[in-house]
Amino acid sequence: MGKTKIDERGRILIPSKEREKLGLKAGTEFELIEESGVLLLKPIIPKPIKVQSKKDKWGKEAFLDAGEATFGE
Repeated sequence: MGKTKIDERGRILIPSKEREKLGLKAGTEFELIEESGVLLLKPIIPKPIKVQSKKDKWGKEAFLDAGEATFGE
């Protein structure tokens, strides 16, 4: 990582390369933590919600390539 500046409105730019690497998107919320004069930005990641169907059995053809479905963004 490199240097960045805080602007007059208190905003800090996180370079796109770093945002992509960390999976950060517009609207991501952060917890601010101060430790010994260092400010840490910890992304707040919502816990995924599992979704279940009321249908007892699904045929093999229903979800050929699907994994477990989660929501939370």
